[in-house]
Amino acid sequence: MISKIKSFSLKNYLPILDDVKTYNFFKLKADLISGMTVGIVGLPQSMAYAMIAGVHPKYGLYAAIVPSIVASFFGASKYLAAGPTNAISMLLSSSLASVFVAGIAVSDLAEMEKMGMIFLLSFMVGVLQFSMGLLKFGNLLRFVSHSVVIGFTAGAAVLIAFNQIKNLIGVNIGNHHEFIAVMKHTILAIPEANFYAIGLGLFTIAFVIIAKKISKKIPGPLLALVFSAFFVFALKLESYGVKTIGVIPQSLPPFSHFPLNFENFRALFMPALAIAILGIVEALSMVKSVAAKTGEKIQPDQEFIAQGLANMSAGFFSGIPGSGSFTRSAVNFSSGAKSRFSVIMSGLFILLVLLIAAPLAKYIPTASLAGILIIIAYGMVDYKGIKKAIITTKSDRMVIIITLIATLLLELDKAVYVGVFVSILLFVKNVSSPEVYKMMPDNGNARLMQAKPGCKDCRQLSIYQVEGSLFFGAIDDMEKRLHSFDLDHDNCIIIRMKQVQMVDATAIHALENFLEDCKKRKTRVIFANIKPEVLATFKRSGFIDRIDKDGIADNTTAAIAIFFEKYCDAKICATCPVRLWKECPGQKNGTSV
Repeated sequence: MISKIKSFSLKNYLPILDDVKTYNFFKLKADLISGMTVGIVGLPQSMAYAMIAGVHPKYGLYAAIVPSIVASFFGASKYLAAGPTNAISMLLSSSLASVFVAGIAVSDLAEMEKMGMIFLLSFMVGVLQFSMGLLKFGNLLRFVSHSVVIGFTAGAAVLIAFNQIKNLIGVNIGNHHEFIAVMKHTILAIPEANFYAIGLGLFTIAFVIIAKKISKKIPGPLLALVFSAFFVFALKLESYGVKTIGVIPQSLPPFSHFPLNFENFRALFMPALAIAILGIVEALSMVKSVAAKTGEKIQPDQEFIAQGLANMSAGFFSGIPGSGSFTRSAVNFSSGAKSRFSVIMSGLFILLVLLIAAPLAKYIPTASLAGILIIIAYGMVDYKGIKKAIITTKSDRMVIIITLIATLLLELDKAVYVGVFVSILLFVKNVSSPEVYKMMPDNGNARLMQAKPGCKDCRQLSIYQVEGSLFFGAIDDMEKRLHSFDLDHDNCIIIRMKQVQMVDATAIHALENFLEDCKKRKTRVIFANIKPEVLATFKRSGFIDRIDKDGIADNTTAAIAIFFEKYCDAKICATCPVRLWKECPGQKNGTSV
């Protein structure tokens, strides 16, 4: 107990304490610059992502303040910038249309009721992520292919782009969330397009593209919104039908209330779980990407906790759910951030702008935000990642294609589940086929190698290598391979288990049947190179008692020695023209394994 108390360290749960300990003026200066840069990028993004979610842009700004700061205090990476993201906002929008309260879709509820449900959803997402972190679920994410994120993000990008065309051309097509329905009604509404809105949207797209080509340091999206807002104000474009985002309150993020009851909890649980899974996979993907460059230690469970606390705070401070942002995190890293305080300063910067310049935001045209979102949607598609996934393996190709199609055709929370399910299914399929192959001595190198078809074979001894985890899902295939051995031909079989990581009760039962079959044919079996954890399972299950006294060897060399000492028939060996082993009469080469 005393040792456990001594091992407790607050910095394990509050990583920012490491930054506090070594903080200095040099780091403060770098973090101020980086934080302001991230804040400049985050301002238009946060408002745009709120539009994707189908809520007022102010809720995107709120989500970029308190949740971003909270995630930085507890996050595993000093560079990860949390807050609203495009994929999560798209999933949120889809969820609001598919969840019904008293027969009414949440997306169709009155503003206060709808936002109450969204704040509850944010809180639930946070609780789920936080719980997963406490339960050490971090390692389970390695069973979810990164291709799920690539496929979902590509599909979400298509949906975002097509969903924003209506705002770009200044028309209202009603509440439609299915991809086909959105395309159909958008095309039908083209004759009603507002050319002033189109002009502002195209101006925004052109400005952002040109600014990026001139210099990546130019905050193209923010400047485009400033100029567009000026045009709306100076030319009084609202009178010509140009829609703006409306008034943003000049205040701190307000404390929110949400209707926490069993019916709402049940209705929102599956969307919350989908957002929680996608959010943490998205965040950890970014953490791994940055860690590859910085050497940071990846702590999945700590990031679960950080993202959970961030989303819980979003629920309490009027924010939409979010995750780690690829764009803002990359900007944070590339602009020279030195600690977690850089993201905290970005949140404070957005808060400062909110308190000072909020009244000016009412002139920002929705067409300009739509233009920014269309550019973001184009950048969301990981073209290199898609190409790599398609040409690398059949599993990756299937995951990315199925997830992409599901994203376009299904409700997005279901698309996430489809992608995760297919990813895990293919993983189980791959690990459920353990490799079992015959080994022969490579006389030239005095080592064992995989036997080739038609090679010379020993008349008394066969060595087989088993690779993979032997669990219930893999046993059918393993049993077929074990019982395909030519037991009548061998006096002894050596089973090498060097690459076997685990066995379960079903595998033990299969090995017992195989051992019984060998005993009927008077074939001896020696297990070699058994890992300690596998040997412990043999002992607990009682399988160890079924094995002969000399049936376990530390390594294959020792197993071969046991065979020649106890089981080899000298008469057969003397007349055998094939002498593979150093122990064979007249054999000069040795075999060491």
